[in-house]
Amino acid sequence: MPDLRGKIGQILCKLGITPALARRVAHHGRFALVMHGVSPAFDSSLPSSVQPHHTAQEMRLTLSWLKQYFTILTPDQFLNTDHPGVLLTFDDGFANNVDVLLPILEEFDVPAVFFVTVQHVLNPRDWLPATRRLVEQVWRKTENVPETTARNFFDGMTVEQLQTCAHHPLITIGSHTISHPFLSECSLPEMENEISGSKRQLEELAGKPVDLFAYPTGDYDERVLLQVQRAGYRAAFAVDSLKLGALRFEIPRVGLYSSDPPYLGLKLSGLHRPPLYGKILSY
Repeated sequence: MPDLRGKIGQILCKLGITPALARRVAHHGRFALVMHGVSPAFDSSLPSSVQPHHTAQEMRLTLSWLKQYFTILTPDQFLNTDHPGVLLTFDDGFANNVDVLLPILEEFDVPAVFFVTVQHVLNPRDWLPATRRLVEQVWRKTENVPETTARNFFDGMTVEQLQTCAHHPLITIGSHTISHPFLSECSLPEMENEISGSKRQLEELAGKPVDLFAYPTGDYDERVLLQVQRAGYRAAFAVDSLKLGALRFEIPRVGLYSSDPPYLGLKLSGLHRPPLYGKILSY
């Protein structure tokens, strides 16, 4: 299926269809985009499955393509106005978001939201469950991962890096829970801790308010949404919206996992997901 989508994307790009649709969307609608880690370079000695989807060069290509078609919005522009464009969000809070990605965002002068998982900050080597599963496929134990690889691919940002990002003019810090669980499977006390506790801890560590939230793996239901509202977040980001009637707390996002122009054109043409219109916080 992914190969088929790729071929379709290439055909539609060559015909000029997806570029034309992307330009049309860029003049009228908006997308929230989601990406994750960014490595300094691809390591050919390792499977691609354990590496971030983007290298530094691929991120530059992606941002170049986005700026060619879209206005890149701040969170306030995305939420409070009807300006067309895209919002960049990066999930999990990897150290490479600071070491590798942040200088690229500065180079392109574009804003972004970093949704940070707290356990990554409290202990950068306390990797997320999905990361541990990937690591075990190649190294069996986390302690077997070479130091440079661990730093470039898997480590979370430090408290000092979080504070740097929180006070950077291009970066907004949002919460991505404490331990990246499936929230719909949590008990109520666990859920409250993951949602409210992460907000409180990030605010204490960063020294700034944290009022945006992203559901880990896009997983949420009515109970989870209610807890996010009660915790005092201004808005929350999903992947696929369940359309529970509260758009500001279930904003859909488009995942970008390649810098290939036909792929980007198909993803942001409106064929993959309809764009958003109007002020999000008016819903």
